[in-house]
Order: sequence, then structure tokens, then C-alpha cells
Amino acid sequence: MKKAILLMTALSVTVLCYGSPRRQNSDASRNVSRVQELIIGDQFDLQNIDPANGMLDDAQILVYNGLVEMDSNFKQSPGLAESWEMSRDGLTWTFFLRKNVIFHDGEPWNAQAALANFKRLDGYPGLSDTDRIETPNEYTLIFHMKQPTYNLSSNLARTMMSMVSPKVILPDGGISKAIGSGPYKLVRWERDAEFVFEANDDFWGGKPNIRKITFKVITDPQARASALESGEIDMMSGYQSLPAVKRLAGDRRFQIIKKIQNTSEVIFYNINRAPLDSIAVRQAISHALDLQSIVTNLLPGLASPPSGFFSPAYGDLVNPQAKNPIYDINRAKTLLDQNGWIPGNDGVRVKNGQRLAVTLTYNAANSEDALLAQAMQDGLKAAGIVLDLNPVESAAMDDLQENKNYDMIMTGQSFIPTDDPSFNYRRGYWHSESYYHLYTSPVLDSLINELSVTMDAEKRRELHWKIQKEIIDNAPTLVVYHRNSVRLAKSNIKNFDISSGCWHINRALKDAVIE
Repeated sequence: MKKAILLMTALSVTVLCYGSPRRQNSDASRNVSRVQELIIGDQFDLQNIDPANGMLDDAQILVYNGLVEMDSNFKQSPGLAESWEMSRDGLTWTFFLRKNVIFHDGEPWNAQAALANFKRLDGYPGLSDTDRIETPNEYTLIFHMKQPTYNLSSNLARTMMSMVSPKVILPDGGISKAIGSGPYKLVRWERDAEFVFEANDDFWGGKPNIRKITFKVITDPQARASALESGEIDMMSGYQSLPAVKRLAGDRRFQIIKKIQNTSEVIFYNINRAPLDSIAVRQAISHALDLQSIVTNLLPGLASPPSGFFSPAYGDLVNPQAKNPIYDINRAKTLLDQNGWIPGNDGVRVKNGQRLAVTLTYNAANSEDALLAQAMQDGLKAAGIVLDLNPVESAAMDDLQENKNYDMIMTGQSFIPTDDPSFNYRRGYWHSESYYHLYTSPVLDSLINELSVTMDAEKRRELHWKIQKEIIDNAPTLVVYHRNSVRLAKSNIKNFDISSGCWHINRALKDAVIE
């Protein structure tokens, strides 16, 4: 369960080199003679067949549906529930289920199938505030909550809350086969090699255009790019693939499809370890880093410079005033001067005989973060701060973060499974009961507690803004960049609207066509 929770970590499509969304959509109506089979290079294996227990999110959304789903612009949309409503007090939620839906094995979707799924999911975070579920008829579910709950529909949109055929549910809550109601059926899985899907012509959302999708597991980004260039694959993830993005951007055989994602890369400061226990030092570091220029120059196409505490994908829940300190090297130097950090003969600042040196830990496999780390090292040098770099293996990152065995750590902003980032505050980082509790205070606890029981949308927005400002004002974190969802693809793939949601990138593959 811990692993599952940790994972449940406004926008226009930009197509570089070829076309535009309007052109792509019109292309979908053409008569397409080419075989509609797609091969995708992915860095991850399928991992599991169970959406609730570690199945690759980008793949599970092809097989399974939830009651509520996230559309390509990261907004809630109907899934296996056609509509839903919340009572004014937030204690009752009613979901009206979609009719005439069948699972891949022919089992009908109805309230009893939903109950069987929620029984197996009992104890998962998305259902923690549920007291009981009532089924007044075959196509209605009524959730009775233990306390006022504003985010139930968001919680049910988590990919781990997807519905499976009741026939494949095992006594221990696992599943025996990958049987969902989605646009594709899993037909083959060779671990760490490839996994293959075929179209479900009985899909309630319409027959998919792409008839077969094969994911080839190619962990090395350069190998994925080579496979795309040679024609071995038709599409690949742009994650950690900066050299390929730069190289293929000028090649008319390919297109680069991107959209700003819901996740961000951040630096967490260890506020309990000197010299970062000083807010002045943390603020000076933030002022000394010109992230606008660094991200724009080093990660073109892969990321957007930081604009707020969360990605712009969260819309008006993001406080426009709660963001990184502006780049101001003179302000950084003044802060350090005022707090007794005086430049030494070699330019490195010293206080009470201690040099101002900190270590930045990051994932060695992340080439983008490695580039940024080197640029940050140069930026802090100008302020008289030594930044030592500590690239580590992926497996070590979680352990170091959990045990707070770092000065500064650059990592993905997690605990944001859907369209409301409340989970990030309470369960992730910023509450005294959160998993990491990187920075907490009575004021912050009070604001987060109030948010958890507030039903008014405008009041909730005000609380989000106050929480973000309280965190930023105390400088326990620095937003480094907002990720872009990126796909590199052959130019003849049309009508693919990439998703903002980091777990939903492949949702629209069913609508794509190959010319």
C-alpha cells in the first residue's frame, strides 16, 4: 500500500515540425488505408495486470475505466458513471452509472459489479472517508461519507480505482486476468520485453481506430530514439530524452507532441540540517538561481519554467503570488551578508569558520536533472555558495528522502493523483500527519484541516492560496520546472491529443489514426 500511495504522485497541444490540433482532427475523417497498428517504445514494463497494485498507469487506462476519469485537459469527465452529485453538506454522493456497458469477458457493468470492486478496494486512500455504499437500483450508487468530503469524485478518478470484471476478482482482493471495460484488451505480456493490446470493438465509447498497440520496453532513451529513427517503433516517450528531442525537432519525418503536465520537479531543503536550517540561506539559494533562463535554455520542449507552487494544469487553485523568489543575485548576497556569511579569499562564504557548502542529491538516471544540477552549481558559485552534486541510483532516492538524509534533493512533486492537490498537503509533505512532513506548523495544520472539511468551492480556492503562501514564505522548497508530457512520433500519426495528466498520457490513443 505504501508504494501505491507514493506513486499517487488549460492547455493547448503544441506540435513541433508538423501541423496543428485543428489539422490533425480534420485528418481523422479521411479514408485511411494504412494498417492501424502502432508500436510504442516505453521506458517501463507493464509491471502488473492489476490497476490497484502497480500496473503501469499509461497502459492500464487502455484496458480499464473508472467511474470518473480525467480528460486530456486534466478535467473530470464521465467514465462508468454518466453523472454524479454531491449533497450540500458533503456527506452524500450519488453516482448514476452508465448503462449497456460490458466487460471484456461479457459480464455486465452495473451497481453490483461496482460494489464488488469497492469491496476489493476497501482501505485504499480514495475510499478512506466512505462509511457505506448504497445501491437503490441497478444503475445508482450512493456513497455515505464519515465526514464532509469534497474530493470523492477526484479520488475515484485515480487510476488505481479502476473497475475490473467481478469474475476475475480473487478472494484475497487480487485479480486473475486483466479484464476491464476499456477500449483495448491485453492479449500478450512478455515481462521486460513487450506488452500488446488489441481493440475492443464493444467499447462503450466507440470502436477504436487503432486496432493493435504494442509497447516495446526500451529503457535507454537513446535506444528508444534510435528505434524511432530506424522505423522499429512509431512513437516514444520524451521522458529523459532531451538529446532525442533536440535532434528530431528538425527532422520532418517526425513530430513532437507536448502539453504541460500536472507534475513538477522540485527541490526540497532539509530545514533541520545546517546551514539550511536558516531561512535566510534557503531564500538566498532561491534568489541566486535563474531558473527561468536555465530551464528555457537547457530543457527546450521538455519543461516549462516554474510559474507557481503547482503546475498551471491546476488552474485557479494555484496562487499566482505564491511562487519562487525572483532571480536576484544581489538580494542573495545581501541576505547572506546580513546573516554573517562573509566572502572568503576564494569567494566562498564563511561563518564561524564554516564554509557555505551544501549538497544537491538527484537521480543519476535523469539526464535533465543532471544538466540542471550543473547549471545550479554555477549559479550558486556567483553568490559564494559551494554546491556539491550527489547523483544516486533511483532505488536510493526514496530511502534518502524518507530518512531525510540529504541537504537538498531534486525530485518529482508527488502525492497529486488527480485534479485537486489537497492530498499533496495532508498526506504528502506539509501536515504534521503527512508522510514526509518536510515543513509543518500549527498555522499550516489548521489551514489544511479546514480545507479537508470545506465544501464551498470559492472558500476552498482561498484556502489553497493561503496554504501555498504559508509554505513558500517559509522556503522549505523550490519549484524547479513544470514537466511537459512529450511524445515523439512519426509524422503520419494524426489526431492524438496527449493528456496533461501524468498517468493518462495514452488515453486518446484510441482516437489516433495512421495515414
